[in-house]
Amino acid sequence: MTNSGISTPTFDLKEWRESFIRIVLRIASVLGIVMIGVSFPTASFTDRILFFSLYLILLSITVLPTPYLLRAYLLLTMTTAVGVNAIAAWGPWADGSIFLLATVTLAALLLDNRTDIVVLAASIIFSIVIAFLNLQGSYQLAAPNAPAVDIWGWGVYITDFAIAGIVITTATNMLKSAFASVVNQMLTAFQSLNTERQNLENKVQERTVELETRMNQLRASTLTVRAIAETREVNELLKNAASLISERFEYYHVGIFILDELKRNAYLQASSSETGTPLLGQSFRIEPDRKNPLATVVESNRTIITSDIERSNFVRDPNFPLTRSRMVMPLSVRGNQIGIIDIHSDQPRAFSSEDAEILQTLADLTAISFDNVRLLDETRNLLTQLEANTTQQTQRTWSKFTSRHKNAYQYTPAGVRPVFSPEKVKEIDGLYVPITLHGQEIGRIKLKKRKGSSNEWSDRERDLVEKISVQVALALENNRLVDEAQKNALRNQMIASFSTYVRETLDVDAVIRTATTELRKVFDLKEAEILIGPAQPASQPSQSTNA
Repeated sequence: MTNSGISTPTFDLKEWRESFIRIVLRIASVLGIVMIGVSFPTASFTDRILFFSLYLILLSITVLPTPYLLRAYLLLTMTTAVGVNAIAAWGPWADGSIFLLATVTLAALLLDNRTDIVVLAASIIFSIVIAFLNLQGSYQLAAPNAPAVDIWGWGVYITDFAIAGIVITTATNMLKSAFASVVNQMLTAFQSLNTERQNLENKVQERTVELETRMNQLRASTLTVRAIAETREVNELLKNAASLISERFEYYHVGIFILDELKRNAYLQASSSETGTPLLGQSFRIEPDRKNPLATVVESNRTIITSDIERSNFVRDPNFPLTRSRMVMPLSVRGNQIGIIDIHSDQPRAFSSEDAEILQTLADLTAISFDNVRLLDETRNLLTQLEANTTQQTQRTWSKFTSRHKNAYQYTPAGVRPVFSPEKVKEIDGLYVPITLHGQEIGRIKLKKRKGSSNEWSDRERDLVEKISVQVALALENNRLVDEAQKNALRNQMIASFSTYVRETLDVDAVIRTATTELRKVFDLKEAEILIGPAQPASQPSQSTNA
């Protein structure tokens, strides 16, 4: 029985012979009654006793549980006895030869050890002896009506019997040999098929285990990438990546190195093992060294796998004496190598090409997450600086703007009036809401309820006032921008007019005189002066034009 539950077909010759002899005995028991009944009227008293005795023996071995060899030899003895009795009584003209040939055939089928040849030889010798005695007159055939047989009749009978017996014996033995050979070939073929089936089942099982391992690795890789992608801090991201790879892929040490901008030095930034934790922050110089897998990976930008079984390529790290297999992979983003992942295993040949492919994909995704977090940090810093600059610029701009405008108004029952001293002591029963623009307070709103009403302000009222303050801030900023745009437009218009006036003449004195006059008019100056010529000491006079 194989592991697949399919039984190997077998042929049991002994079991077949036992079944065959039972069938022969049953058939002989039924037909024996018919033969006795047919031959009984013409048979002698001696033949009747012989036939009844043989039939009783036949019934006994058919009905009673009898050993196989006893059944076989008794069956051969009975058929031989019937054949010998027929030849002894009738000579070659009776059916004795049929029983003797049946004995030879049964001996070939039921027994081995050349029993059929012995039975055939004995039958031929018996026939020759009976023939010789009958021809010499020493023995007369027992049947009273048996015809006389001459030497030619006995010779033909014995020759025919010998030829038929030899043919039957040879054919039966050849059939037995061919059948045994076919059975052996079938058994061999089935054994080969069973062996091949077992090998295929083992291969399928190995492939199934391999596929399950790959699925587990892909599942672990997916979970690891998801956990890494959720991290928003660089150091925490590298630490999580090293720990998750070590934990979910069952490697006893994982280290992550980050390269500097020139790719001359690599710094250990994360470690999953206690042995590697004291080494954090250390660096090593990237130099051409084939014995150093870290340097080789940086130079070639490809994954390197080594094992202590291949001692020619394996370099033992004194910091990690348990390492028997090692894989070093590059961390690359958009073709730019930013670091290295160093993975150690305490198992020999722990890394295959499929492992390298899965882990390299994980390393690439880790590098992308690292670069995204780094860019995100840089963006945050730039936004922080921009907000600070915007706040400062807003403060400076509104300080100038408020210095040129009335900076406070108050509503009273008498109407709206400007407030010239807004920094007076604030009353404690009012509501004060700042007006904020770009994180900078540019003003405030002060509200005070009528006398007789509650001085408490609800959350809804406060929220409404805060929203109004936001709209006020936006309106003020828009107003300031419009005012600034109008001034810029006026300034550009004055510059254009000034350029037009100056270009109306080609005379230098006229140009200078016109420029001086226009400058005084544009800026409403008391005096304007344009000086032509190189700078001269104060004691020397210079040529100038005044307006």
